Amino acid sequence: MPKAPAPSLRLVFARNVRLVRIDAGMSQERLADEAELDRTFVGTLERGLRNISIDNIELLAKALGTPAGELLNPDLARERGLDVTVTRAPRTARPYPVRKR
Repeated sequence: MPKAPAPSLRLVFARNVRLVRIDAGMSQERLADEAELDRTFVGTLERGLRNISIDNIELLAKALGTPAGELLNPDLARERGLDVTVTRAPRTARPYPVRKR
């Protein structure tokens, strides 16, 4: 059986940003805020829809507290023991007040 082709570096980066962000318990909004980027930019980046500049890679890496080179490592999830099935960071607080009736 032929081996599946390796994902592009863009998709590796997208997956790693999402996994590291989730492992850190960060929302896309918080990551975007700390990296001084737009939240929609982070969302499209994590889906692999956006090409990214080296400058923005550096901003995201700093916000995640991870060396930029590690975000390009195809084996990062395995090496760090990250769960690739998790798709969301746990919600720690409601972003809006709850109204009681």
